[in-house]
Amino acid sequence: MKYLTIALSLAAMTLAQTPAAMAQDASAKAQEMFAKADTNQDGALSLEEWKAAGRRDRGFAMIDADHDGKVTPDELRAAAAKRGK
Repeated sequence: MKYLTIALSLAAMTLAQTPAAMAQDASAKAQEMFAKADTNQDGALSLEEWKAAGRRDRGFAMIDADHDGKVTPDELRAAAAKRGK
């Protein structure tokens, strides 16, 4: 019963979040994941960093809009907006 109460409390907290709060949470998580993958901390992901983070070459090529061999947070946001996320 105790676990059910905890589960229901967590579910209620999740449902109580506004769409803006959920988007902010997602944005913070995305920034954290990007920072972790950006091992040389230059503000962009090289193909090597991208692959080391478990991503495929094809995705890198699609997101690297200016074809400079780096994926920036702006390029990731643009790609996500294109996909409707």
